[in-house]
Amino acid sequence: MLIIFLLLLSKKIIHPIFNLKHYLHVLKYALRHKSNIFLMFLANIFYAIFSVSYLSLLVPFLSVLFQQVEPVLEKPEFVLSVSAVIDIFYYYLGQFVSNNGHIYALIFIAITMIVLNFFSNLFRYMAQFFSAPIRAGMIEQLRKELYNKVINLTLSYFSKIKKGDVLNRFGADVQEIEWSVVQSIIIICRDPLMILVFLVALFKISFSLTVISLLIFPVVGLLISRIGTSIQKNSAKLQQLLASVSAIFDETIGGLRIIKGYNAIDHANKKFQEETAEHFKINKKIFRVNDIGAPLVELLSLATLLAVLWIGVYFVLQRSDLTGEVFMLFVVIFARIIPPARHLANMYYTLKKGLPSLQRILQVINEDETIVEKENALPISSFSNQIVFKQVSFSYQYVENEADCKILQHINFEINKGEKIAFVGESGAGKSTLVDLLPRFYDLSFGEILIDGTNIETYKISHLRNLFGIVNQDVILFHDTVYNNIAFGRTTSREEVETAAKAAIAHEFIIKMEHGYDTIIGDRGMTLSGGQRQRLSIARALLKKPDILILDEATSALDYESELLIQESLKEVFKSHTVIIIAHREETLLNVDKIVTLKNGRIEEVLLKSINSGSSNKSLPELV
Repeated sequence: MLIIFLLLLSKKIIHPIFNLKHYLHVLKYALRHKSNIFLMFLANIFYAIFSVSYLSLLVPFLSVLFQQVEPVLEKPEFVLSVSAVIDIFYYYLGQFVSNNGHIYALIFIAITMIVLNFFSNLFRYMAQFFSAPIRAGMIEQLRKELYNKVINLTLSYFSKIKKGDVLNRFGADVQEIEWSVVQSIIIICRDPLMILVFLVALFKISFSLTVISLLIFPVVGLLISRIGTSIQKNSAKLQQLLASVSAIFDETIGGLRIIKGYNAIDHANKKFQEETAEHFKINKKIFRVNDIGAPLVELLSLATLLAVLWIGVYFVLQRSDLTGEVFMLFVVIFARIIPPARHLANMYYTLKKGLPSLQRILQVINEDETIVEKENALPISSFSNQIVFKQVSFSYQYVENEADCKILQHINFEINKGEKIAFVGESGAGKSTLVDLLPRFYDLSFGEILIDGTNIETYKISHLRNLFGIVNQDVILFHDTVYNNIAFGRTTSREEVETAAKAAIAHEFIIKMEHGYDTIIGDRGMTLSGGQRQRLSIARALLKKPDILILDEATSALDYESELLIQESLKEVFKSHTVIIIAHREETLLNVDKIVTLKNGRIEEVLLKSINSGSSNKSLPELV
């Protein structure tokens, strides 16, 4: 505690480390375990008291046992001072020696010390026992908050950051915080209390000798601060490199077919080795600087103890108020103050090492959520009338002027309930982005979208998204059973799942799998073909029974025959749903009522047509 206090005197030291806005965020998790904090604090108090108690028995016992002082014959009056306590102890111990002899006195004092030491260690364990839920709970809450933040961030955020970087923050950064920040918080709750109890005892023994002894500590603190600065600088670089390594590894797993197909194994391996070589270089520096901390602190602790011995001998020889046996007690207690002081010193550069990881995690947690639900948001349970796009413009980045929106510009059109509308156009024309605005995956830059006459930003987000069933070109499946992938996020019956699978022409291949609907399909459904994955995705959307079905290149991975089968199956769905289709192929545009052609983020043409009836005097727009 003393070292930390001395370090606080320097703004240069305190600012980068003890930045409360970082550490208070983690500390708030600890406050959820108030009862454990109280019990841990109480146990540490008893641990400190029993530690001082059994140490205090040693010197007076030896003095009487070896007859270095005369036994106290008259019982002294009790006052709150070290000398009075020692005199009282001398009196009772002298009585015991006179009645029972030195051997029994030795046995008595040994048993007493063992009992006191037992209680000291018992309360030490109890403090650790009560701290365990705090440590585990803080990390659990940090991971929960980080995960909750990630799944609520906008999709545009992940276009600016590597997936491997996000994974590294969940893994290595959280682990680093557990080993540095959380462990340091436990040390702060324990060791300052130990130091305080020991300091009280030292000041009671000799105020002047204690003050002189403590003047040595600022030198220790300054040396430790230099170590910590170096560690923090290198740790920040290390976490960035580790994120890069994680990203490369993730890309390698996802792109193994391409790497092998293009005989690029050596190229991929070389790139990975270059990153890991730099990681090795920085990590080596951290290990070396970190490893020098413990021996340096131990050396300084020994030097401090020797200096105290030298000063104490002078006090004993020159002053009558400090006897030899009292000085021995002072040295023993001072020696016990060094380990917790050393822990606090080590904690300083441990916090330095963990600070970059904490900053990286808080960077995600404190990221602004651009998709924010308004207070008193309105519920919506069904789509009953019309969707209207009014002067909609959009850009992924913030822009001040509507003219600067490059993705979508001045979009105006309507979708009536039960209508089937298709968006066509070149790749990059803005088709998928336009559709992503409906469930508020992104918020508009300008304009508004109305559902049944109300701006979608006034609805509850969960209610709004429940209106849509979405099937994307890039199928997302999970390492789980076929059943759970179709029923994802919903509580439903086996019969309903099978009905949805049959509608998506998936039931036949599912029942031929080893465990049918209970078959694990592997990471991202890698055990399935592209067409099979797409059909499971369609089944998942159909099971939701949405008011509005969005098919974003939903049949692009299917062969012609399977696509025709699904189109035929979807006829019944089309009759009872509003359907939005994004397509490149003519076959996908069967049964649509309206075709909207996009080009460079603008609507180029709107073709009102019932392809079924063939009632149109305009040709189908050219599809790319």
